[in-house]
Amino acid sequence: MLRTGKVVFTGDGEIEVSFERPEACAHCGACAGQKEETRVTIPGSVPLGRWVDVEMPDAQVLKASALAYVIPMALLLAGIWIGSLIFESEAMWGLCGIVLMACAWFILRRIDRRMKKQPRWQPQILAVHEEGWDAPTGCGR
Repeated sequence: MLRTGKVVFTGDGEIEVSFERPEACAHCGACAGQKEETRVTIPGSVPLGRWVDVEMPDAQVLKASALAYVIPMALLLAGIWIGSLIFESEAMWGLCGIVLMACAWFILRRIDRRMKKQPRWQPQILAVHEEGWDAPTGCGR
């Protein structure tokens, strides 16, 4: 996945790049009306205000998305199943499912910390555009 974004922060060997959300994300609703941009912190040194091309391998994006959806869903179903073995009330089954699904947040945070240390999971800067470069339409101007 190749995206073009603008460097909005630099410091301590890292830059923060702002991207406009792609059109494919417009109908999802997961962001519930939040800003129309996303920001990513990337190791590197690029002057503030420059446009950069950033790549994240498609396979890694797909794997990360799968983890973000599969782990909470699996824990929700496991919690409901465990609740059904322990309790007679369906409300308690649901509560067990919700509790285990909430545990997914902690699991995903741990996984995220490990993934951040591995270069293959990090976005890479492919190109830094010259000052005055005219960004293409839809790049978060």
